[in-house]
Amino acid sequence: MRNVFWKNIRNNMNMQKTDNSKKQKSDSGSIWNPWHGCHKISPGCQNCYVYRRDESIGKDASIVTKTGDFYLPLKKNRHKEYKLQPQNGSVFTCMTSDFFLEEADEWRPECWRMIRERSDLRFAIITKRIHRFMECIPDDWGEGYPNVSVYCTVENQQMADYRLPIYLELPIRHKHICHEPMLGPINIEPYLATGKIEYVLCGGESGEQARPCHYQWILDTRDQCIKYHVPFHFKQTGTFFVMNGKTYHIKRWLQQSQAAKAGIDYDGGKE
Repeated sequence: MRNVFWKNIRNNMNMQKTDNSKKQKSDSGSIWNPWHGCHKISPGCQNCYVYRRDESIGKDASIVTKTGDFYLPLKKNRHKEYKLQPQNGSVFTCMTSDFFLEEADEWRPECWRMIRERSDLRFAIITKRIHRFMECIPDDWGEGYPNVSVYCTVENQQMADYRLPIYLELPIRHKHICHEPMLGPINIEPYLATGKIEYVLCGGESGEQARPCHYQWILDTRDQCIKYHVPFHFKQTGTFFVMNGKTYHIKRWLQQSQAAKAGIDYDGGKE
């Protein structure tokens, strides 16, 4: 399996970009960005793609603004059907910000209302601010809305050992761990052993200033997930991918397809 992946990378190193159809989607689903902009708070934020993209168009990504898509979950097409439909997959929320950002406190209650109204959709919230969770949830949250998954980002061991103990004690029905960008080997066995984690995602960092991601780190996390029967997904290689002692420079539009070709995703069953 590892040799097959190495061959796939080698064979694609000189591929040329042809059109936008070659780009891979981040995951199956839709994106809802009710606000835009964020502040860097931990090592994983260093080379944030939002800052990189905004800088390229002369925009300051540290300025947080409400977007025109704020009411996207309730928007309908000309046939009076919701634009966001359950069959389109999860709705990844706040991908150019953080849902629990302080500046968004006044807007968030209305988003919770829409999430509650669209109970037919599954919302995925990825955050580095899990420490703010309890002060940001609605009064009727209870043990969690059944249509909301919260991904706790832990990019290195330090963040894992800080955020995950907080995360495990929170009233969230669907708890997922996100190692993206993955900046080193991470031991999450004590957290997986609790039986509270449903899913783990790993991925390298994109951009020409990206820090390298080692394939062995990915495999080690996968082994931990297999041990505790937790589904695992290798999302993307990142720009600089280290395997068998060699560093590969992977173009952006190939990073997800190369990860998929590794064939190491795990569904939580027996190996």
